[in-house]
Amino acid sequence: MPLAFGPPAAFLAKKTHILKELASPLPDLSPKGGPDVQILPLLNLINSHPLLVTTSSCSGRVVIYAEGVRTGNRSQLDGVEGGDGTTDESGGSVGSVGGKGSGGRWIYVTHDEPVGTIESGSWSDLLFNGIHTTTDDAVHKADLFHRRYVHFKFEPMILHILCANSEIAQKVLGIALAAGFRESGYNGNILAVRCSLRIDAPVGYLSASGESIIPLVDDNYLRTLMQMSIERFIENKRRTDRFFESVKRSFNLGVEVETKEERRIRKRLEGLRRQRDLLDKRALEMTMEYPAKNF
Repeated sequence: MPLAFGPPAAFLAKKTHILKELASPLPDLSPKGGPDVQILPLLNLINSHPLLVTTSSCSGRVVIYAEGVRTGNRSQLDGVEGGDGTTDESGGSVGSVGGKGSGGRWIYVTHDEPVGTIESGSWSDLLFNGIHTTTDDAVHKADLFHRRYVHFKFEPMILHILCANSEIAQKVLGIALAAGFRESGYNGNILAVRCSLRIDAPVGYLSASGESIIPLVDDNYLRTLMQMSIERFIENKRRTDRFFESVKRSFNLGVEVETKEERRIRKRLEGLRRQRDLLDKRALEMTMEYPAKNF
């Protein structure tokens, strides 16, 4: 794609740093340690555009997530719109209602659509990783404010893209919206590609010790949630594929562009090949002109 003006130096520096990290064998700071395999083709496509670079991503996943410890007390959250938490007198963070808090953790996660297991086995064993129990804790049950809920979540594909300018951000935003990612938007030059295919349902809570899960739902309910997630996996992939193809078509990407270094190497190899062919031709001519004599 021809550029009237080159990308800003700050953007180029950031993109170079990001691509270097993506190419590194070392894990990044995400819980998984690197991008999902399922989304790598899309990342590579977008990063091949000179005015775009991906900054974070998730291909879509099913997660069983346990909330972290909520600090403070109930009065510190009173009057906070949406219960999103506040700050205590010492400046420390007070965990939010339904938020991550301190010490929240994944119990189960998959980025692949579950196939062939929907009708068999115990979903409690699978999703709760074998640490659930039906034994309740009366004291913990009464302390609803500090209860750490366990959530079943389906989270669709989300992608953040750093854009060199607002014009390119606006164009990619239009592509994302048309592909079904209708909650997409950009702030500054960061574009978020996202949609509303989410599920977030409380399915249990942690015991007072935090070592076991007390279910709030039965296996049939978990099976229903997983079936709903499979349907969303399919739709999520359909939208992601549509976005991929639209980006590729709109920016004429996916066609290999030869770099200066690659061209230099190719020309050198072609020159050596022509030189070798010429030497072979001369050797053949000399053989024909001066045939070997038998002694």
